[in-house]
Amino acid sequence: MTASLPRFETLIERHHDEIYAYLWRLLDGTTQLDQPADTEDLAQEVFLRAYKAYPRLRANSNARAWLYKIATNCAYTLLKRSRRRPFDVPLWDETDEPAADEPSPDDLASLGESVGVLREAVVTLPPQQQAALLMRYIQGLEYAEVAQALGSSEEAARANVYQAIRRLRREMNSE
Repeated sequence: MTASLPRFETLIERHHDEIYAYLWRLLDGTTQLDQPADTEDLAQEVFLRAYKAYPRLRANSNARAWLYKIATNCAYTLLKRSRRRPFDVPLWDETDEPAADEPSPDDLASLGESVGVLREAVVTLPPQQQAALLMRYIQGLEYAEVAQALGSSEEAARANVYQAIRRLRREMNSE
């Protein structure tokens, strides 16, 4: 028995929110960007392109990784067209209220400084490393899915994540 693809509407229902979140993180920190509106427009562009290409998708394909590949390509295209500064990665929801058992204000201030340094270091990573790091550790994709989304081998996906982490550690240790 061969696997069949779900209805396209099912793909949208399953993956819209995570693709939107991925695009939000990729585009966060770009200048002259209306973050919610531009991210939603880009997410719609991703699903429009996916809809047009859906009939050509093979039944045994990983549709999630395929959508990430389209999303990554759309984001790169937008960034190239606009020449904006890409990929300032938000590492947590900054609107969250601290719980009663969380660290002291001094500890939080120190952590905030470290996260700021980390964000700046992430911005300096090459785009392939940034995308691979986001997909793997923020979005939770498997290396095979990262590889498919980036159009690379699984080894190259692992290498991009490894090199990104290595560069980030080096940057964090030099501070």
